[in-house]
Amino acid sequence: MVFSSKVMKIFQLKIKNSCRLHFCCVILYVATHFTGVSEAAAQVELKANLPLAAVLIPNVGVEFQVGKQTSLQLDVLGSFWNSIDGQPFQVNETFLEFRYYRNSDLSGWFAGAHLGYGMFTFQKPNDLIIYPHYNTKDSDGVYKSGRSFFHGMTFGYKKRFNKRWAMELFIGGGYAISFYKGYDGVRRVDFENDDFGYRAFNLSGEVLLYRGGLMLVYKLLPYKEKIKTKVFAKDL
Repeated sequence: MVFSSKVMKIFQLKIKNSCRLHFCCVILYVATHFTGVSEAAAQVELKANLPLAAVLIPNVGVEFQVGKQTSLQLDVLGSFWNSIDGQPFQVNETFLEFRYYRNSDLSGWFAGAHLGYGMFTFQKPNDLIIYPHYNTKDSDGVYKSGRSFFHGMTFGYKKRFNKRWAMELFIGGGYAISFYKGYDGVRRVDFENDDFGYRAFNLSGEVLLYRGGLMLVYKLLPYKEKIKTKVFAKDL
């Protein structure tokens, strides 16, 4: 039993480290070879996910232009809920994403590659799982508590209304690997009826959709552009 537990821990650690290292290398390669950072116009945008805000799950982000048609975005999500429909629902996530846009003003169709980290206590969203790799889906009443690492792709479309305001529709997914404990109420159930015995954490991996929404976007104008806007307004 002790040997099996040690082997499983080593296996989990190797998977976690290799996934993060591999995807970090991909993002850094793309960012350094295709951005043209020195020619980029200064552009910073603040974002808020409207559908999630309506259900008290804030999802906000900031996006920095790093090339003519490329950007880096950092966004965070957190739930104010302790439970939903009698089941625990506590979640927070952070994502770093590299994006490529069709247009130089960071509008129109775009695609992005991202890395993410999250902590959770909830019932696994079975309807969003495309392919369960390591584990089966949750049964009624069973929930999980642990942490997740994400790497995947995001696709979307951003529509600008003027210099400052825009809307962004997006959806994203990929591979999520989680380290967790399973519970039914306060009783731990993830190591019952199997051959592994007690272990600190379980491992699960799925291909699933885990990002999406409608972002309200506000662009921070560069200082020089603000001065021009004020001068133009005075002349009028």
